[in-house]
Amino acid sequence: MSALTPDCDPDMSHCGQPWQGKGKPGSGALSALVLVAILGVSLLVVTKDVVSDAFDFAAVPIGLLAAVALIRRVVRLGARGVAAVAAHVPTAVAVRRSQPVG
Repeated sequence: MSALTPDCDPDMSHCGQPWQGKGKPGSGALSALVLVAILGVSLLVVTKDVVSDAFDFAAVPIGLLAAVALIRRVVRLGARGVAAVAAHVPTAVAVRRSQPVG
């Protein structure tokens, strides 16, 4: 088995472990910050002429992959929030009427 399993974070803070309750506290925030930094650096390389234009060919796909990963995280977080809110919404209670005995 390789170190790069499908559930690895970019900073490898918790690789190969389920994301629920495992890993260090705040490791998801750390990997999100790493993704934001990668996205920011790639946007800086593309928009500014600090480095040669040859780096654009590498910076664009890297920036796109970081953006997709961040969007997936936001969608997953939103889905968890909706599920948490839906779990606390009271549902209709079925009324049971008693039958007279006899």
